[in-house]
This record gives sequence, C-alpha cells and structure tokens, in this order.
Amino acid sequence: MYRLSGISLPSNDACVKHRIMVGYSAVHAQEKFTESYRFENMTFTFDCSNRAVGFYADPEYDCQIFHMCNGDGKRIPHVCANETSFNQEFRICDWEYNFDCSQAEKWYYLNELTYMTDSSQDEDIVE
Repeated sequence: MYRLSGISLPSNDACVKHRIMVGYSAVHAQEKFTESYRFENMTFTFDCSNRAVGFYADPEYDCQIFHMCNGDGKRIPHVCANETSFNQEFRICDWEYNFDCSQAEKWYYLNELTYMTDSSQDEDIVE
C-alpha cells in the first residue's frame, strides 16, 4: 500500500518503478499507476446510474477522487495528483483552499449542460 494525499492505494504488479513527489514531501513509491489501474481494494458508493456523461467529485474521498461517468452508466474513477482535489464547479483538479468539497454535489448539474444545445438554434438549421 502507498499513501498519497491521505488516500491509501494498493500496489499494482504491472507498474513501472518511479518516485512520486507529493507537495513538500517526497513519497518513495516503487511503482507508477497505469491507466489500467482498477482501484481493486477501494469501495465506492458513488453510482453513475441516471447521471449525465461527465466528471463527478467523490465527497466520500474528500474530492481527491473523481469519477467519469460514460454514456453506458459505467463509472471510471480517477485520482487528483499532488495533493489536489476535484473542483466540481470547474471540473479540474485544484488546490483545496480554492473550493469547498462539501458543496460538490451542488455543481453536478453542470455535467448535464455540457452537451446541451439551444433548441431555437436547432430549428434554424435547414437540411
């Protein structure tokens, strides 16, 4: 197990060795997590069912983890790096002092607006 930004992450045998810099302290990690990393030893209650395609902060993990929900309702978790957390309003990893993680759910609706179009403009299109 490696501890990054207060989250314990399991090791993964298929990773490449490296050293991770976290904030002011160096964590001597022996492996680099790859895209195929599956968060095998973590439990998530966040559910993508009935959610718009988009990115969602996970307040249960102090927004250090966020989930991408795809069109099939599949959840793909991600970790913000270097002691940052997911700022739901701007949908970026950001410094914790720039936002209040406890308010993340208030901004979930922004994912619904991402692919929304103005129906009046659609009527102007002639095929």
